[in-house]
Amino acid sequence: MKKVLLAQELKKPIVEKSSFLERAGVAVFTAATNDDILKVHKKEKVDLIVSKLELPGLKSEELFSLIRKSKELTEVSVILICKDTLAHRERISQCKPNAFFTMPVKPVLLHMKMQQFLNIAPRKSYRAALAIAISGRFKNRPLSFRTENISASGMLISAEEPLAKGDGVYFSFFLSNGQHITGYGEIARVDKVPGSPGTFLYGIKYTDVEPGVKALIEAAVKK
Repeated sequence: MKKVLLAQELKKPIVEKSSFLERAGVAVFTAATNDDILKVHKKEKVDLIVSKLELPGLKSEELFSLIRKSKELTEVSVILICKDTLAHRERISQCKPNAFFTMPVKPVLLHMKMQQFLNIAPRKSYRAALAIAISGRFKNRPLSFRTENISASGMLISAEEPLAKGDGVYFSFFLSNGQHITGYGEIARVDKVPGSPGTFLYGIKYTDVEPGVKALIEAAVKK
């Protein structure tokens, strides 16, 4: 079991735009202050801490000095996020993290670094022809899309249809082995496609899919 400890204010932007944290075998803990980070790490012995330089409570320099000097706590990778100023860079150097990012952080780069420290291989994109119907909209008529990526926890699609976060989605697609997959989900995020006005990326999170179906998707993605 891989254990990740996130600063509370980082949980939403990190988890919403990530799928590897939802995999079986990854446990996510959160902490609102540096004191809480120390408390959770003492109890759970986490593998990775992702935090911000400035959190309430104990100063980050003191926190990570305590962690690095402790035989029980030192075996942890640390990623810190700070402002792009000379003062913050000097403070970061005193914390001695394994990696750091200055704001604004590009999620894809942060996720890659997190997976590297957790020794989790990034998944390759799995695509399939997709038919969906939006609950209560377009008279529930099927709409045809092509997925950008599919995982056992959700999928990413691109479309010009005006969908919205929270819309319920009935979906249907076939795996490469011919297995027919159906289920229900919800649009969890909406992003604009750079350089393509009117086209959006919609992240769909499964809300009603049988465990056996998730296992089939997981197996197909791994091939």
